[in-house]
Amino acid sequence: MDCVEFESEEIQVAITETLSTACSHKNCRALVTMHCQKYLANLMTSKNQKLKTTAAVALTKIKLDEEKSPGDEKQDVNSKIRVIDEDEALLSDLFERAVLNDEVDVEVRVSAIEGLAYSSLKPTVKEVITYHPTLFKEIFNLIQEEKTNNALCYGVAVMLSNITTYRRRLSETEEQYLKLKKLAGEASNLEPDPVDDDEYVINRGKQVMKLGVVRALTTMSKCSSEMIRQIVAKIFLNLSTDQNNRGAIVQQGGIKVLIPLATKGPKETTAYATQALAKIAITMDPSLAFRGERATDLVRPFLALCQGESELCQFEALMALTNLESVDDDIRMRIYDAKGIPIIEGLQFSDNVMIRRASTECLCNMMFCEPVYEMYSEIGESAANRIKILVALSDVEDFETRRASSGALAILSTSPNVCKMIAERPRGIDLLKDLISEQSIEIQHRCVEIIKNMTKVDKKMVETLVRAKVHEKLAEFIKECKVEPVVEIAVEALREISKYSSSNRE
Repeated sequence: MDCVEFESEEIQVAITETLSTACSHKNCRALVTMHCQKYLANLMTSKNQKLKTTAAVALTKIKLDEEKSPGDEKQDVNSKIRVIDEDEALLSDLFERAVLNDEVDVEVRVSAIEGLAYSSLKPTVKEVITYHPTLFKEIFNLIQEEKTNNALCYGVAVMLSNITTYRRRLSETEEQYLKLKKLAGEASNLEPDPVDDDEYVINRGKQVMKLGVVRALTTMSKCSSEMIRQIVAKIFLNLSTDQNNRGAIVQQGGIKVLIPLATKGPKETTAYATQALAKIAITMDPSLAFRGERATDLVRPFLALCQGESELCQFEALMALTNLESVDDDIRMRIYDAKGIPIIEGLQFSDNVMIRRASTECLCNMMFCEPVYEMYSEIGESAANRIKILVALSDVEDFETRRASSGALAILSTSPNVCKMIAERPRGIDLLKDLISEQSIEIQHRCVEIIKNMTKVDKKMVETLVRAKVHEKLAEFIKECKVEPVVEIAVEALREISKYSSSNRE
């Protein structure tokens, strides 16, 4: 550094690029800050645009490090932050002007985008660059022109990721720790910036969607760099978190990008893409969202998501599978072939009520798959244990879980074996009497359907129902229920009971 200023501009550019690259690494950055920061600051007055922009990128990395460091305790903290903010505002403005200047070399514009990518770690910078009238339009145009430029794609991907990423939710332990730090007066600089609140992230996502981000992501997903593809998948996940963006993602061809990302590549990439697809599959009609695409290819990624550690991912994957199952026999068969039933059944034992509910709803839809129906209705201990679980879940506090499990039993009760297994449960018949007394017509409908099917099994089954006074419950229900189709089912069940009663009297 003692003689660098005497070198030619070409050599200084090479040295500055080296310093900028070095600043990406913590230990190197500390040395650059100590020995080279003054030189880099002096370059900000250079007339060489490439030299000036590259130096600005290095300084941006250093400034971000300065902000994270505690600094001199005697220095006024607010004053220090104000200086950093002013410096970064100048740097980000320089980067913006360089990107918008189509007369400079592409390399200079790429360096400027790298600088913006680092600057966008700052919440205030995220807002400024997101709502710049022409900045992102120019960046997206540059992406289309320089499709094979990995450095460009990486910088844009990082920038978009920073802009669209939601603040991580703190665990209960972390929240308690933060409260203790606040009480001790040690958390003044730990307060989250309000510009990173969900409301701001959602609005930034809407803005980049309007500017055509999906087209840019489509182009970047074809890059040879797996890291870029991973960040692209993460951006899609960020954008799909806002339900209002999901339709636009589908309309603009995002599904064609996400399915390959979800089915090929390393674990991190596939996990991000799969969760994004799950969010879309939950709220949109699968026949529209995946029109022309092989939705069956999503079964294995969704099942893999079910086996992950994240409860949110488990829940969303189950909901997505449930929605897909409801419209496509091939999906149900693919889940069965992929050995998905044990995975879904395992989640019925989760401590999380939402996951238990989602897994039961998913299984309810699977009862329309013949092999699954047979698994639950065949004679043997395995099927009996499965029915035992459904009966137990029909008696829990959560309404949606009761509705799903009783719905599965209603479908399965067309099998005499299942009817017998329900009756053999210690609380099987009493449970039906409780369900028919519920306020929900949905659950009452399922209950009378089960009872009707039980009355058609044999004389012994009817006698069991009569001894439990189920016929009296049916009679009360018929008088009170106003839903004609459900009343007709109850009347049919009562008629079957009467047939056996009449034969007994004779």
